[in-house]
Amino acid sequence: MTETTSPADVQQENENENENEQDKEKGRGNHPGEPRASWMPMAAVGVAQLMVMLDATVVNVALPSIGSRLPATPSALQWTISAYILMYGSLLLFGGRLADVIGRRRAFLGGLTTFAIASVLCGLAPDQELLIAGRALQGLGAAVLSAAALSLVLTVYRDEAQRKVALALWSGLGVIGAILGAVLGGLIVATAGWRWAFLINIPVSLAAGVIARRSLPALAPTAKRSLRLPSAFLATAGLAALSYGLIRLHDGMTSGAAWGSTALSALLLTVVARMELGKDDPLLPLHLLRIATYRLSSLGLLLAAVVMMSSSYLASNYFQGSHDLSAFETGLALLPMGLASLVFALVVPGLIGRVGPGGAYLTGAIAQIAGAAVLATGPSSIVVAVIALAVIGAGLPTVFVPLYGIGTSHVRPEEAGVGSGLLNTFNESGAALGIAVIGTVLATSLQDELDAGTAAPEAMTAGVGTGFLALVVCAALAACVALALHRLARTTDGRS
Repeated sequence: MTETTSPADVQQENENENENEQDKEKGRGNHPGEPRASWMPMAAVGVAQLMVMLDATVVNVALPSIGSRLPATPSALQWTISAYILMYGSLLLFGGRLADVIGRRRAFLGGLTTFAIASVLCGLAPDQELLIAGRALQGLGAAVLSAAALSLVLTVYRDEAQRKVALALWSGLGVIGAILGAVLGGLIVATAGWRWAFLINIPVSLAAGVIARRSLPALAPTAKRSLRLPSAFLATAGLAALSYGLIRLHDGMTSGAAWGSTALSALLLTVVARMELGKDDPLLPLHLLRIATYRLSSLGLLLAAVVMMSSSYLASNYFQGSHDLSAFETGLALLPMGLASLVFALVVPGLIGRVGPGGAYLTGAIAQIAGAAVLATGPSSIVVAVIALAVIGAGLPTVFVPLYGIGTSHVRPEEAGVGSGLLNTFNESGAALGIAVIGTVLATSLQDELDAGTAAPEAMTAGVGTGFLALVVCAALAACVALALHRLARTTDGRS
């Protein structure tokens, strides 16, 4: 496949890929006979991805300490989280394009350097304004770094069996990083202070950079390509408007700013879609969304991110608000959830080999339904809550790994950046959507209980239970997506 591929050829290729989906799911090779690559590149991108996802949640536990010791206003504390989400979510697609144009290794190192510099700025920030600016810069670096990291996995590991393991490691480390962020956040704040929640990134970034420089191939683009800046600007603005709208949903589901920003996002992204239709080298790979399995994988990633981010958010509120645990104790209570994710991330490749990606995904969705259903009852026992969260944690890599595997199986090497960037955009949008909607559900339910005269701890338990009930619905939708993927694979197998 070369850069001169016509849109008609691309459409025909996509149809052929759809017909052969079952062969791909059974591992009969996207690239048979490819030589096996060294695992050193995976070490570099894996450590970086772990750090990026960890930083998305590690700050949550540190917010009270930041507010009292920096000091920072409640609004500034909210933007300490939101600035990162806004920049990360809006720049993932452009970060993928940048990796395709300037080379994946160069983009990865550039994003890593930006992230490290931003971490220093956050850790040494003398006031709330510089802290927010540093978090925004972190989000920019994370977007380029994350998109380049996944495209490196796709282009370095061409052997089918090795690629499955690499994708399992990459997505599994992302899940583990997001969950362990709260654990490490509590430990760091309790022992070293909130600034080290950011400064700890420096030695990790240096280690990842050294490994990357020694092991990553250049992987330069095969032809001269443009950044497509007009489309990139509109796409970034549209995704930024979407992220901002989701953030403002914290003000309530009737927020005019939230819905106005969301409407602007829909308009801008529609314009981008029309601009990109028929292009030989598009910024927005719409032809991938014509493939049913890619489309369903994207929706599945969005739902999975809702469950992952919202579960840790609700659990943190439950342990601290219902049981008055400290930040450190809350981190310890969340540790089994992270350990369960780690264990199941190691066994997912074998599970996929036995039941297929669709079956593994369905197994994870059922585990999430079960765990969230227990927590929706508002248990008074910390032990019961910890066990239920561990069940959800076990289901997370069992969901993410097969979804990334199915989705990326359709991405051509020359589109690895934008193809992975689009998948990551769905993932990040799900994270922002989950925190916005589930956070609003929690706040509304909590206020209703307090207005009814319920004591604060019991009101928090009830509010968290309502939030987890919403996650039961979300996980049930994910199970429907899993069944659709399984049925689609079975149908294509019957036609082959």
